[in-house]
This record gives sequence, structure tokens and C-alpha cells, in this order.
Amino acid sequence: MIRVEEIVKRYGPVVAVDRLSFQVEPGETFALIGPNGAGKTTTLKILLGLARPDSGRVAIGPEGLSPQSARARKDLGYVPQRAEFPPARTVTQVLEFFADLRGLPRESVGRALDRVGLTAQRDRLATHLSGGYTQRLSLAQALLSDPALLVLDEPTASLDPEATWEFRNLLEQLRRERKTVILSSHLLAEVERVADRVLIMNDGKRAALESLADLRERQVQASRLRVELQETAVGAEAALRGHGVSYERIGERELMVHAANGSGVKVLECLRGAGIDIRSFKLQGPTLEEIFLSVVRKKEGNRHGSE
Repeated sequence: MIRVEEIVKRYGPVVAVDRLSFQVEPGETFALIGPNGAGKTTTLKILLGLARPDSGRVAIGPEGLSPQSARARKDLGYVPQRAEFPPARTVTQVLEFFADLRGLPRESVGRALDRVGLTAQRDRLATHLSGGYTQRLSLAQALLSDPALLVLDEPTASLDPEATWEFRNLLEQLRRERKTVILSSHLLAEVERVADRVLIMNDGKRAALESLADLRERQVQASRLRVELQETAVGAEAALRGHGVSYERIGERELMVHAANGSGVKVLECLRGAGIDIRSFKLQGPTLEEIFLSVVRKKEGNRHGSE
């Protein structure tokens, strides 16, 4: 669907995007994540044709169209971080306005309203909507032409938790419909439920590109079992060493045992078989955020080590 090849964008002495390359497949939900100033918004502007790279190339669709191409823009929907609509117009009138601009039939308005759950709000003034409903209206205008590609820039940044949850449900529905979605966010929780792959950006560069499946597999492999014992850990340590189990002593009666890939049950059986009384145990795994950070730091370390 999209190929980005070695794009660079400078604003004076500042390099906002630095030799960035990636590819988005049809039907994929692809997330750009990183701290503020990482280059996410500039990258989106280039994909949307709102900015031109100083070097490099962006190709959209099987024909390899430029983002500035009218044909490429026709099959693209955009949801900004904060949407603004013409004043003194109802929800329906706002969508009719955008439909007329694009030469779309009025029937597209009803379909878009139904798709985002705004039919009951169709006669309300758009400026009187809550933040969550405003973002739904923004998504509805992006879906008017039923585009193949949707670009979302921090769509839940200003929403409360309930509105955020509802908007994510809409994104999950788009994913089930196999829409191609590019989602920019600085929040990991934003992408956990919906993304297929995640591009981590830092200082305008590609720090890492990982699938959520791979990251969750890393999470499983890094799981640990925290065990609290009734007595001192000396006997438990001997039993674990005898079975070749890795562990760390974290207290007089507590151990942190490596329990990757579901091996926690075997650890408990080992201890009980050795007559060790267990007071409590808890399986712990790194958060996906910790996994992301470890990926970034590892790749940054490799880059610095090769310089």
C-alpha cells in the first residue's frame, strides 16, 4: 500500500526526519510511536502530501503514486489530533459540506454516521459535541468516500478515558474490515489493541520496527515468578540449582525465578517436590512498554557500538 524510502526532511538546521524507510501492507494497521518531537507528525504530513521530503521517495498504491497525486488523495481519509468544523452547522450539515467538496453523493453521509455511531446526534450542532463525539465526527468525514487508507494523528490525545475506549472500539472495527490504517501516537496503550506492526521513532529516525506478535512473544519469554517462602530461601535455592533453574535472591524468604514460556508450574512442582513450603507466588512479565524500550535501547547501543 505504501513504500517509504530513505526520506529526509529538514526545517533549517533541524532534521525532523532522518533517512526513514518502511512499508505498510494492504489491510494492515501500522502504528508510529515515539516521544514528542520524534518526527511522527512530519512523517504523516509527507504521507498526506502536505509536505515534501528534501530527499527520498514515497510511493502509494500498486501504481506507486506520489502523495501529491489527486488519485492518491481520493482514496485517503485523514483524522487530525484536533478537528475543527464549520460553525453553526449540524452534524449532518458538516458531513454534507465535506461530501459536496469531494463530489460524493448525499447517501454517503448516512452511511458514515451509522458507521461511527452518530446517527442519533445527526441534528446536533457540531460545535456542541463532546470531545469523543467530535472525534467520531472527524472519523465519519474521513470515511465518507470509504477510502482504502486512513491516517490518524494522535486521535485520542485529548479524550477522556471513556471516549478513548469507545474510539478504540471503532478502530478495532476498521481493523476487522481490513482497512489500511496508519496510526500515530506517543501512547503505547493506544496501539496495543489495534496495531499489527509498530514503527518506533526517535530523533526522526527508525529506532525499531516490530510486530505486536513478536513483542508479545518477547514478553512471554521474559516472564518471571516471584516466590515467597515460609522459611529462608536456602533450601529452595539448592532445589532450583539442582534442576538448572535460573533465579535471583530478592529477600531472605523471596526468590525471583525465571519462568519463560509457561515454565512457572514446573518451578512450583520442583519446589514442592523438594519439600519447600511456599507462602505465595506471583507470575510477573515486563509490560509491552518495557519491551519497546528494551528494543530501542538495544538497537541504539548496537548503532553506537559500530560507530
